[in-house]
Amino acid sequence: MLKRYFVAHEDSISMWEPAYVTAISPAAAVREYLRKIYSKDSDFREHVCDLRYVDAFVGGLVYPTAEEQIAFMDGVRNESPELTRRRVQEFFSQCPEHGETFLKYIDTEDVSVITEAVYEYIAAQDPSGVIAIEEDKIRVLS
Repeated sequence: MLKRYFVAHEDSISMWEPAYVTAISPAAAVREYLRKIYSKDSDFREHVCDLRYVDAFVGGLVYPTAEEQIAFMDGVRNESPELTRRRVQEFFSQCPEHGETFLKYIDTEDVSVITEAVYEYIAAQDPSGVIAIEEDKIRVLS
């Protein structure tokens, strides 16, 4: 049964506007929010397109642990085109065609090759910090 959920980022309602989402579960409401609201955010897209910094999207794939990120900042470089390619393919394993699109972006740095579907896929993979509250559970004060 579909329910209506109030969905927002738990740290900053002002940073990403909250929304009411009709979905079958809180998790489904959060995924829909991430795809339709968060994936359109300019800061999110900049994070996805940044190929230079370890704390950006690709950097997080190549250096997924805190230890690897610290080593990178200390000058240890373990990235290679093969490692980057493999980590991107692993991330997009549920939708390989999006992975191929993103690898094309890495090769060309042409942001126009990244489709809305790719941004939505990336956004929906990390629901941390986004909450969904069933509308009926929200108190109405008068």
